Amino acid sequence: MTPHNLPRFDHNPLRYTALGNSGLFVSELCLGTMTFGGDEDIWGLIGQLQQEQADELVKIALEAGINFIDTANIYGFGASERIVGQSLKNLGVRREDVVLATKVLGPMGEGPNARGASRGHIMSECKASLARLQTDYIDLYQIHGFDPATPIEETLEALNTLVQQGHVRYVGLSNWAAWQVMKAIGITRARNLCPVTSLQAYYTLVGRDLEREVIPMLASEKVGLMVWSPLAGGYLSGKYEDPDVSEENRRTKFDFPPVNRERGKEVIKVMREVADGKQIDGEPVTVAQIALAWLLHQEPVSSVIVGAKRPDQLKANIRAAQIRLSDDERKALDEVSRIPEEYPGWMMAMMAGYRNPSEP
Repeated sequence: MTPHNLPRFDHNPLRYTALGNSGLFVSELCLGTMTFGGDEDIWGLIGQLQQEQADELVKIALEAGINFIDTANIYGFGASERIVGQSLKNLGVRREDVVLATKVLGPMGEGPNARGASRGHIMSECKASLARLQTDYIDLYQIHGFDPATPIEETLEALNTLVQQGHVRYVGLSNWAAWQVMKAIGITRARNLCPVTSLQAYYTLVGRDLEREVIPMLASEKVGLMVWSPLAGGYLSGKYEDPDVSEENRRTKFDFPPVNRERGKEVIKVMREVADGKQIDGEPVTVAQIALAWLLHQEPVSSVIVGAKRPDQLKANIRAAQIRLSDDERKALDEVSRIPEEYPGWMMAMMAGYRNPSEP
């Protein structure tokens, strides 16, 4: 990486895509920072990387062509944001060369108003995030989950105010149901508010529930999809289904997100078959890299969030972007991981034949 600049886009191995229906281009891989700044708490179970270690990961990501970094105010209760902001300063990165995304919703204090998606909490936490990140603006500000206690209108009006003030450039949602996202989109259009640009959600070979309602809605409304936990909390590394692994080591400390282990075993079996014999830069392709590659082949996906505790993990994740799956390999992975049909999906598929535009 040249000082104060990122590598030229035309020399990067990564691809870039517009996030949703916007002019904001992001790398197909996004650096996740949930492993930054954890302590002896829930975040410590995920990662406890401090400044020097984080600087190395950020540098590796930027040099690989990643221009997208995702964090949240709740990660390490502000520690992750502080470390990310300082990393960019330490590495001499120009602010305009990186897309910073953060989130708001979780409890950041003891009081009843120190959490949620109310106007007060959003406005105060955005100010705090800006200070921790050492920046004048947030590229993508996301509501981290659905707040049943706050009217959606209040949340969207607050986000619009931040955009008008120049503190936020794009807004997104995370972990919302399809009807909730669609309702938010309707409100923004009716009130002429800033649009919903993206949804951050869980989507993996062992968690394809998003395909029932959410992904068709995103495609219809041109909303970008950011994928979190693409390895299903490490499950899709394959290590938890190794016959030599004891039950005590099978995600006992942090069993999240939930995985159907019976179906998962069959998925990993096919993933091993696809990975067998493949190489990247002289290194054997891993099951984890196949999981990432499958996501990068899914049309609705704008960017896949990859995190790591060690440089070698991050480099391995980045190399997955070089994998090109054949049609047969994609078909095998799709079939073994396909979610069971549910109503009204199966009925809609059957009756769609009445009006199939591809047939006379």
